Amino acid sequence: MKKIILVLLCFVAATLKISAQERIVLDQVIAVVGDEMIKKSDIDNQMYQIQVLSGGKTQTSACDLFEELLIQKLLLHQAVLDSVTVNDAEVESEINRRVTMFTGDDGLAKFEAMYGKSELEIRADWKPLIRDQIMAQRVQNSIVGSIEISPTEVKKFAASLPVDSFPMVPASYGYAEIVFKAKINAEEDAELRKKLEDIRLRALNGESFAKLAVLYSDDTESAKQGGLLGDYVSRGDLVPEFSAVAFRLKEGEISRVVKTNFGYHIIQMVEIKGDKIKVRHILLRPKATPVAMQELMQRADSVYHKIKIDSLTFEQAVQQFSSESKSKYNAGRVMNPYTGTPQFEATMLEPTILYTLRKMQVGDISEPILSYDETGTQVYKIVKLTNVTPEHKATLQTDYSLIKEMALNNKRNETFTQWLAQKQQQTFIKIPESEFKKCKFKQLK
Repeated sequence: MKKIILVLLCFVAATLKISAQERIVLDQVIAVVGDEMIKKSDIDNQMYQIQVLSGGKTQTSACDLFEELLIQKLLLHQAVLDSVTVNDAEVESEINRRVTMFTGDDGLAKFEAMYGKSELEIRADWKPLIRDQIMAQRVQNSIVGSIEISPTEVKKFAASLPVDSFPMVPASYGYAEIVFKAKINAEEDAELRKKLEDIRLRALNGESFAKLAVLYSDDTESAKQGGLLGDYVSRGDLVPEFSAVAFRLKEGEISRVVKTNFGYHIIQMVEIKGDKIKVRHILLRPKATPVAMQELMQRADSVYHKIKIDSLTFEQAVQQFSSESKSKYNAGRVMNPYTGTPQFEATMLEPTILYTLRKMQVGDISEPILSYDETGTQVYKIVKLTNVTPEHKATLQTDYSLIKEMALNNKRNETFTQWLAQKQQQTFIKIPESEFKKCKFKQLK
């Protein structure tokens, strides 16, 4: 579905500093939406910076940007009518996430140099922009978020599509695995827990939980965002041991150390919204010693040779030796958690697994390879290629879930376009004579 809120690049552009020598903008009101104005400088400044940041390769036109701003103002107008509110904690959380993302490996100095402002000034600039974005997105979600689609509608949508409109589906792989995982002894386990207890104490004594997550968390993806686990999550999104503790926390509270299959966590509650929560966490994973990993490799190699000399079938080896419980009772077959099928596109596979499968024929069994399990722990695996589906044009019969998603997005777009048409009739919109009055819009009429 087409993004309604301005893309992140536009967001960056809106807050970058432009010196008088670089660009002089003579301002002019080019639209009024309800009580909100859009100025020519809003377009010019953002377009100028988008060009700079993209190296002149952007495909965004001034009219595209103008339409995005008009739509955002319509959503904000509705937010006021619906009394939609966004609290400061939510805005600050999003600001922290973006600061962490932008600073990355380059650090704060480069971040401030890019903007030509201090971090405090950047945060002050971002605050109203982010609040508006969150409010507009919340209204948009209320319009299309609950839309569902029936199988009949999916079939009707597919029948209406020209043949060349069906997308190409990348090649996918099915495979089975035997997983060999090292055991962590009690002493190493206790040492890991002690390390996390020390980090927790530092957070309780006032150190930034987000910064501690960046420095120490073994969950590298959430660490980039100061430990944030996505936006808002429900109980079903989390493993039981984690959710049981997280959902008892109050806003700002930090949990005790929690053990799950992923390792040891501490959790900080950011915000509670109904039956969903926004939380940060710091994860420390147990790591096997080099000696233990060497012994594990020898064990995996021994099993591999038993399979190769036919004294043991792959399926028997799965039952006897695999440490992975989910695939162990399915002949080692690995299920894709995102699609619920045993097929994986190349981008969904861990690189070592993909590299190995690409060299194999269906039915082949690999030598032991160093890989990772679903918790991010290093393991050895023996894999068997069970099938390969070549790249092909999508069909309703072979790719129903993909066609369904396309149909659902189309229905959401149609619903939102209808809402826009109705909202335009109900809202005062004035576009004075200017170059923008001639823009041809994609969604607005």
